[in-house]
Amino acid sequence: MALTNAQKQARWRERRNALARANPEVVERALLEDAARCEQLSTEQRVALADRLADLANRHLWCAHKLARVGIEIRERGTGEKARLALAEKDGASG
Repeated sequence: MALTNAQKQARWRERRNALARANPEVVERALLEDAARCEQLSTEQRVALADRLADLANRHLWCAHKLARVGIEIRERGTGEKARLALAEKDGASG
């Protein structure tokens, strides 16, 4: 039994979305391309694009914070700086 065009398109979209989830740079590039032509978009499309960009930015921010925490933990384990950093923060807050 042959697939209809709608079924073929649905399968293609599923594969495309799976690839995009596996490769976040693809999603980012597509959103930035959409942003470059935002004058051509309707108000509703611009709002939706702005929401998607804000979500992507938040995900990048969360990832950056997570990586920073891991880096700090690694540094503390390797140098024993935790107590020294706490003292420095305390001194900086009082002075």
